[in-house]
This record gives sequence, C-alpha cells and structure tokens, in this order.
Amino acid sequence: MFPLHTNTFPSSAFELQRLLNESLQRSFVTDSPPVTVRERAYPHLEAITISLDGARLREDVPHPSPVSGETSPALEIDQFTLSASPLLVGPVTLDLSLAAHSVQLRQGKDSNDQIVLSLDHAADGNIEISLSQADLEALVFKLARDQAEKHGITVEGVQLKLRQENAHSVAAEVTVRARKLFLRASIRVTARLDLDDELNLKLSGLTCTGDGGMATVACGILTPYLQKVEGRKFPLMALPLGKVRLREVQLVVGDKVVVTAKFGSAS
Repeated sequence: MFPLHTNTFPSSAFELQRLLNESLQRSFVTDSPPVTVRERAYPHLEAITISLDGARLREDVPHPSPVSGETSPALEIDQFTLSASPLLVGPVTLDLSLAAHSVQLRQGKDSNDQIVLSLDHAADGNIEISLSQADLEALVFKLARDQAEKHGITVEGVQLKLRQENAHSVAAEVTVRARKLFLRASIRVTARLDLDDELNLKLSGLTCTGDGGMATVACGILTPYLQKVEGRKFPLMALPLGKVRLREVQLVVGDKVVVTAKFGSAS
C-alpha cells in the first residue's frame, strides 16, 4: 500500500517518482531518494525500484488510512523490486527483499480523499525477511527490561534458544536473569511460533517457570502479559494482496531467522 498524499493522480512517471519518494521518506530516514521509476509508456512502467538499504524506520509512523469506496486500475509495472539490507526497525536490524514481475496496482481514495496505490496482480514474485538471532535476542532483552523496570526489577541478561520443529513452526525458550534488591532469579519462558500462509506469526503455549520466591513474583508479573499475547497473530507483511496469493511459505532457523515466500495471482 502506497499513500501518495495527493487527490490528483500523477500525470507522469517523473511526478509518480517524486510522490513515492515523499511518501516513503515520511516513514523512513534515508540518505537519498529511495525510489526510481523507469517509464515504458506511462502509466505502463518498465520498472519501479525501491532501495531502503541502510534506512531507518521513523518512530510513531502514522498508520495509513484504509481505502474506502471503489478502486480503479492505476499502473502496470514489468518489474518491481524492493531491497532493504539492512533496515533498522527500533533496536532490530533486519534484511528485506521483494521482487515481482508483471505487477498491476490499483488506485483508491482514503478518508481524506487522497490517492492510495494497492497491489492487485503479480504474475510471480518472492519475498525474504531475515534477522540474526543476536538481534532478536537483543529485542527480547529490551522488551523484558522495559517491563521489569516498571516493577523495580532489573533484568541482567537474556538467552534465547530457538528450535526448528517444521517448515512453519519454531519452539522458543527464553531464559531471563533478573534481580530485585539483593534477590536474584532465573526465569524460563517458553512459547511456540507458527507462521501461516498469509505471513501471520502466531504465539501459543506461553509458559513462565522458575525457582524461588523471586521467580514466583517475576512470573506473576509476566503471566498477565503472556496471557494477552497467547494465541495472537502478528502480521509480518501488512499489505493488501488483491488477487495475489502466497505459496511455499517457510520459516527457517539458523544463525539467522529467515522467512521466505513465493507469490503470484491465480491464473
């Protein structure tokens, strides 16, 4: 989904490129304009190339307004590519790549009567998202530390272990070393992560265990939070797909956690 922040459809490939750059730079800090548009016979384009390599997601990015009402054909693109390697998202550094052929975008209007482009068709394509286990562990540490500080607990360390169960599922175990005043405890949180065919990640089987009074207190604090996220799905790609369908979705654990999928419109 690409909000153009204008109520008039761009009259040329040059104008489209300018609007796409302005739109993306509202959400990402980049060293240079990220979008390049190559025209074939506008609105038929040879290529749109987006480079977010080294970009950083801004804090508090507003969620795009949903499209309301009818949509209409907007652009035909022979080759669409997006690269973000690396992309900084808060404390996490990840790599993202997407490539697609014979792409069709539609245009609609949001609640402010401004144009939003959305994916309608792609002959074929692939997407890959990856991040290192070290970065994922750092994210877990930050989340645990921020929650614990609210209760006067200091998190001294976090260890994350991931075990592949199948092409869509991973078992996770997080060991947290925590301290409150002179009391220390080791807390163990376990969970199962399942990736569905729409790139939604579901958390389930969340448990918290530990030894000693301090661990009991810590798990008592954590359990209501774990209950809130139990069974929840977190979209890894919040993108309306139109007629496009994902296939061959995989979640692979090694030095990096890698999500891959192919996609294309039904023939």
